[in-house]
Amino acid sequence: MDLWRDPSRRSGARVSRVMIVALGAAAMLMLTPGAYAWIDRVSGVDNLARLLSNSTTLGACAAIQTMILYWVKPPPQAARAALGRLAVLAAALAGMAVAFAVTPTAENNGNWQADNTGELGISVYLAIYFGYLAWTAVQIILLVPRYARLAHLAHIKTGLWCFVAFGWTGMIYNGTGLITAVADDLGATALPELLVPVYLTGLGLSIVSLILSVIVPILGITWMKSYRAYQCCRLRPFWAALTGAHPEILLETPARRFAYNVGCIFAREHQALYRRTTEIRDVYLSLRPWMDAHAQALAERAADAAGLSGRRRAAAVEAAVVKAALYAKVNRHPETGTGDVQPGGEDMPSEVAWLLRVAAEFSGTVAAQVLDELRRDGDPDPGRTGTAAQAITTQGQEHPA
Repeated sequence: MDLWRDPSRRSGARVSRVMIVALGAAAMLMLTPGAYAWIDRVSGVDNLARLLSNSTTLGACAAIQTMILYWVKPPPQAARAALGRLAVLAAALAGMAVAFAVTPTAENNGNWQADNTGELGISVYLAIYFGYLAWTAVQIILLVPRYARLAHLAHIKTGLWCFVAFGWTGMIYNGTGLITAVADDLGATALPELLVPVYLTGLGLSIVSLILSVIVPILGITWMKSYRAYQCCRLRPFWAALTGAHPEILLETPARRFAYNVGCIFAREHQALYRRTTEIRDVYLSLRPWMDAHAQALAERAADAAGLSGRRRAAAVEAAVVKAALYAKVNRHPETGTGDVQPGGEDMPSEVAWLLRVAAEFSGTVAAQVLDELRRDGDPDPGRTGTAAQAITTQGQEHPA
């Protein structure tokens, strides 16, 4: 859906990934008894479903190779290399079609391979099939480690190394299959039976490693999305208190607010979280003229009295300064501009983590004490305190859902 909606995201690697899934699913579907029999009946060619299924499997392998090429090469070079792989694929499919055509049909479709083990056509057919699979495994083994070393996220790196394991275990499966394909023609009729345990072991390990290469990144991404949604929800009361008095800061219109909050939990949670963080910092800029050094000094004394230290002390002081500035602006107090706050992180994730600390302290005792002391010192015009100011003083008692 993402590729369909946004053509700019249709990179070679992403399109190839979709083709892997589509061709792989089609290959398995055609081997189901109902689909197998239907294809043979409609086409009038026995075992055509086998040829089509094996052909789409090789197509999925070509998509795997193309995806890897786009991972490790610049797009122009990857495109040229992919065209070469497609030419090899076309030659392999043509060779399999010829070998299939010269191989006799079996009385029982399910025994097509077993009934023709002594035929040259089936040996050529299987040699091409398993040879192409082995070539794909070699590409995985050689190229994916280069990409895996560049990955920074642990779950992506783990998934890539599981994909490399899929290449190695696939070599066991493909290698024994290739040997079995030509064993009868070489006179080693007992060899296929001896290799069956190795063949099945390789197949089982390939399936497990392939599943892990898919599941591990999915679980990692799910955890990251869930954690971002959790951060987004934790940040919301602080964000609501700041933007409630500054609706012009909001990047989303009120009509879309419900979808905005739902999106924070579901689809585009990272965009919602980072947008929310940006809006908080925009309010900070708007409040800078009301940030007061006196409020900061009061906050530092209150934090020391509460026994706070380190980053928690700094977060409590910042929360108190911001809360006092917001209160002063809402109540139209004179601008001082003598206080300030510093960015809390070098990048967006660290900035989010810092603002979560400030958000926790915004409804804490230090900010409340500072605001109470400032109010006792004197409000220029208490009658001006409106709904927005009351929301500031009570923030922390009621958190929006």
